[in-house]
Amino acid sequence: MTYFQFGSITIPAVWLASIISLFLAASYSKLFLRQHAGDWYWNAFFLYFIVWKLSYIFFHFKLFLDMPLSILYFNGGTKGHFLALASLSFYLLKIAKNKHPSLSLEGANIFLLFFISYEVIINILEKNVLEASAHVIVCTSYLFLLLFFKKNNIFLSKQMFLFILFIELFLLSIFDRFLTIETSTFIWIGFTIFNLFEKER
Repeated sequence: MTYFQFGSITIPAVWLASIISLFLAASYSKLFLRQHAGDWYWNAFFLYFIVWKLSYIFFHFKLFLDMPLSILYFNGGTKGHFLALASLSFYLLKIAKNKHPSLSLEGANIFLLFFISYEVIINILEKNVLEASAHVIVCTSYLFLLLFFKKNNIFLSKQMFLFILFIELFLLSIFDRFLTIETSTFIWIGFTIFNLFEKER
């Protein structure tokens, strides 16, 4: 894993790519779709971070009791990550969809924007030129597709959503093992978004 040093702070490339992609996806949505990222978008990522971070207490309770400040430096790891994903899915399917009727439309587009942007950024940070180039092509193609959809008042269908998701997963399988935490994460969230399609269309 690649790390970056900012003064006395060391940040993994995965975190940096996630943060950049979080704002990049929101910016793309505003620029290409004329849609502001809803409160549900920021709430979802904040919820994920809180659960992932605090799950350290649950999975390492004795260590936390011995050193309470250790929570500043550690997190719930892989188990905490999937617990946070479960919380995220519950929030989107049971809470956010009732407050935001257009969530399925916004969610599908912004998830793909985040997913593709993340792959571009993480591979640039890790200097994987060939893989980064492949994802840049997908990203550029998808942005042009969004412009076409916007111009012709077409909404992203669940079939198109799955097609683009599978393209990205296919690229990941070419350059790495298919079953990784990264691919599992995107499949999990993609399945959650797909369920929003099923419920609302």
